[in-house]
Amino acid sequence: MSTLVTVQPYNQIFDGQKHYRTLLQCTARPGTIGQLDDALLNLPSQLNRATALLALALFSGDISYYLDENQAQAANFIRSETAAKPISAEQADFLILTDGNRLEGLQQAKPGTLSFPDQGATVVLQVSAISPAPLADSLRLTLTGPGIESETVVFVLGACEEFFATLRERNAEFPLGVDVFLTCDSLSAGPCVMALPRTTRVQWERI
Repeated sequence: MSTLVTVQPYNQIFDGQKHYRTLLQCTARPGTIGQLDDALLNLPSQLNRATALLALALFSGDISYYLDENQAQAANFIRSETAAKPISAEQADFLILTDGNRLEGLQQAKPGTLSFPDQGATVVLQVSAISPAPLADSLRLTLTGPGIESETVVFVLGACEEFFATLRERNAEFPLGVDVFLTCDSLSAGPCVMALPRTTRVQWERI
C-alpha cells in the first residue's frame, strides 16, 4: 500500500480554520514548531508555502501588510487571495520579510501604544529551517517566558543574529512591541511555523 499523501487544493474553511488553530497553539506555547497541512497553491517564488498558508489563515480585507517593493509577485498573490491591503512598513499590521538578513522592516514595525498595545505589528520572517535538533551553521535559540515551563531550545537556519538583537530592542518596553512568526518549508515535515510573542525572551548563539 502506498504511503504517499495526495496534496489537495486549498480549502478556505477547512484548511484556514485548522491552520488558524495551529497558529494559536504556537503562540500560546512559544518554541513549538507547528506543521501546516500542505495544499495546492500557485505561489510566486518569493513566498514559501508556510508564509502563504499563514497569510491565507490570518489575512482579510481588514488587514494591512508590507512587503519589499521588489516582491511585486508576492504582494499580488496576497492581495488577490486575501483582499488584504498593501501599505508602508510603519503602518502595516503584518510585515513579511523574505530575507533573514534585512532588518529594515523589523526596525520600522509599529509597536502599538500604551492604550492599544494589541495594535503592534506582527513580523513574519522566512527562514531556511526550524528544528528541535542542531543544524550546521544555525542559531541556537533559548526561549523563556509565558507559555514555557522552564526553557525551550530550537535551532534556526537562515536568520542573522542582528535580527534577534533588534527584536530584543523593539520588545524592551512591554506591553509595547512586535510579535514574530518564523516560517519555513521542511522537506520532511512540510510547511512549518514557530511563534515568538513579544513576551518571549530569546537568547541566541551561533553553532
